[in-house]
Amino acid sequence: MKSSQRTDRRTVSTIAYVIITALIAVSLCGCSKITDAIKGAGSGITPGSPSPASQSSPGAIQVIDMNGDVHETSVDVIDAAEAEDDQSSALPARSLAEVAANMSFSDDKSFAYNGLDDDCRRCYMEIYAILLDMLEKVDITSHDTEEIDLAFRAVMIDHPEIFYVKGYSIGKYMSGKTVKKIVFSGTYTMSRPDRDRAKERVDAYVENVITNCPEGAGDFDRIKYVYDYLIRNNEYVIDSENNQNVLSVVDNGRTVCQGYTKAMQLILNRMGMFCTVVNGKACGRNGVPDADDLKDSQNAEWGGHVWNIVKCNGMYYNVDVTWGDAAITLMHADGTTSSDIDINYEFFLVDDATMTGTHDPEPVVRMPKCNSMEDNYYNHEGVYFTRVDDDQLYRAFEKGYASGENHVFLKAASDEVYKELKEHLFDRENVFRYMGRTNVRYVEFRERNLIMISL
Repeated sequence: MKSSQRTDRRTVSTIAYVIITALIAVSLCGCSKITDAIKGAGSGITPGSPSPASQSSPGAIQVIDMNGDVHETSVDVIDAAEAEDDQSSALPARSLAEVAANMSFSDDKSFAYNGLDDDCRRCYMEIYAILLDMLEKVDITSHDTEEIDLAFRAVMIDHPEIFYVKGYSIGKYMSGKTVKKIVFSGTYTMSRPDRDRAKERVDAYVENVITNCPEGAGDFDRIKYVYDYLIRNNEYVIDSENNQNVLSVVDNGRTVCQGYTKAMQLILNRMGMFCTVVNGKACGRNGVPDADDLKDSQNAEWGGHVWNIVKCNGMYYNVDVTWGDAAITLMHADGTTSSDIDINYEFFLVDDATMTGTHDPEPVVRMPKCNSMEDNYYNHEGVYFTRVDDDQLYRAFEKGYASGENHVFLKAASDEVYKELKEHLFDRENVFRYMGRTNVRYVEFRERNLIMISL
């Protein structure tokens, strides 16, 4: 109830800004050297030009920068009595604090929440309750705008199913310089009926992916299955609709890094597996490296990017689904791309050290350390070399032939091992023993200590 005795009251309009998570979608292109090697009579291995059939036309790789809109809200500065009496923005028919207190999450779905202090956790729960019900102008407990911003970002990190929110706005009720209360509103991209229909499509999509996962698959195979599925069933398109959330994957199969990452998290979480999102930057102008960038990443420009951290057999690993798109990652120095592979595993289940040269995390909360390569793809497939091993090389080629692969990857653990491996295979011509023929085509990715040999 407003006071009628106050005669010196002034109403001042001020501005409340929407604070939203800036999501910058990027892509990666790697550099390589393609070589056709032919065994001649005493001539060794002679490099040649790749055949036209082995190349695809260079595509324009672009970057989308989604900084989001800044929304303005008029806020009245009201005296203390009016701020206390004005209940127009309170959550109707129930206590928000009570709703938040009764919520709980599993560790697999609340990593960012667990990284907050108790006050920020309460704020997180309140914001989560508001966003679930798509409410506006709700009186929340916290009066700390930085805490509110952190709590909001943590909610969005933990909950890829909240695909209909792009930000928030706040209104401050002031008494002089004292904040008496803050009301919170989500910035929603659709109506509630549209949200409900979209949620049905998302749930059906996730259920279909999970249903088709091989029965009895372990952690590695489940993660790889989802990784492969998303890459094979989606195209990297920078201007795709809803590209900053899972709807771009579910409805269109056209997305960018945010869509890939959120979809990976949502599916693995529904499988009961740990998966979270890492915000950061990537090597290259706006996150798109060329050959020179990867050769000198410290002096290259860097752009925004997101990727995942997953738990596999009890250990944490980085996974970058976007960079698994071979059309982006396996770009050659002349601008063409490899057409004989569809998925690249260079950044699949890797430790932090592997990411250092191309990724720079800027997480919302402290991320778990990824310090294992035990379940790294190359190690898991027996093609990760800590030294030149003749038996290991035979097994790698035999496995490739037996599985009907078109190529075999050989990953060296260091620059020195890479040099030794390349000399053993090509300078000494041992590759022909493993392949049983006198010609071979291979691709070098020097900056990643990686060789791809066509079978």
